[in-house]
Amino acid sequence: MIEVSIFFDEDDQYQDQPMAEYLMYYLMHHKINGASVFSAKMGFGHKHHLHKPGRIGAGDERPLMLVFIDDEIKVQSVLPHIKEVLKEGLVVLNEVTTL
Repeated sequence: MIEVSIFFDEDDQYQDQPMAEYLMYYLMHHKINGASVFSAKMGFGHKHHLHKPGRIGAGDERPLMLVFIDDEIKVQSVLPHIKEVLKEGLVVLNEVTTL
């Protein structure tokens, strides 16, 4: 089994739709076993800009992480499109054992 973690920002969009929502529906359509989106309190990426939403006057978007796990064939079938729609962000794959 492969675990995929996708890191992106809350305000990221694809075709005028929030990226998190788009990716969840995309994964559901491709019958991925399950996925979850997690929201972070703060974070930073390759530009080293600290995203810390909630401060007065802060316009920072919340960092998000979408995680899904499935067999390698199904993961490899959805990854090309995910890489295509994710303009900025990070995709991490880990081999995992499920119980």
